[in-house]
Amino acid sequence: MRKILIAEDNIDISDMMRNYLLKAGHTVYQAFDGAQALEMTKQVEPDLVLLDIMMPKVDGYEVCRTLRETRTIPVIVVSAKVAEEDKERMFALGADDYITKPFSFKEMVMRVGAQLRRYYDFNALQRGDDRKYGRLSISSSRFEAKVDGADIPLTAKEFKILDYLTLNENTIIPKQKLIDEVWGIDEYIDENTVAVTIARLRDKLAKADIQNVTTVWGLGYKWQD
Repeated sequence: MRKILIAEDNIDISDMMRNYLLKAGHTVYQAFDGAQALEMTKQVEPDLVLLDIMMPKVDGYEVCRTLRETRTIPVIVVSAKVAEEDKERMFALGADDYITKPFSFKEMVMRVGAQLRRYYDFNALQRGDDRKYGRLSISSSRFEAKVDGADIPLTAKEFKILDYLTLNENTIIPKQKLIDEVWGIDEYIDENTVAVTIARLRDKLAKADIQNVTTVWGLGYKWQD
């Protein structure tokens, strides 16, 4: 199975999460503050991170932001913060899912499984691989996007949007279709979150002089060759 890092300062909650994930067959690592979480990410190369927000030393916002500078692995936030602005902030930083405390440990395991399937299995089986669009090359199965051979550090959601738009090049994709394909129907995402993620993707592509992601006002987005 996969390697899961739990970043949670409450030892009792962390241990319960660990026990359920172990029963599901995963290898589990635990960090009890944000600084330790970032260090362990470098050491163990987890396949997914379960991330609390209110942690000592480095909070979950900063952990997520730092992770997204170099990694596209799924990040599921597990937090007592229930306000929409907290959720919106974490999604804007690149989180893939958000679970509010108190929560069902069984549901947590199911959400972990769903994110792992989307990230590692579904795309490799259903999508083409090693595609080229001018100077841009994309590997769906390896979650890699490169320009002239240099990696572009995209978040999981940014990559999935780029992957889906390029697979459907020159086709207008409505915002709701992107939500269904990239976030999934079991997540509540508004159109503003899509716009923010698209903007981040464009900024990163623009640094490599790639400007093919276009907005069709009132309709959606497309990859224009």
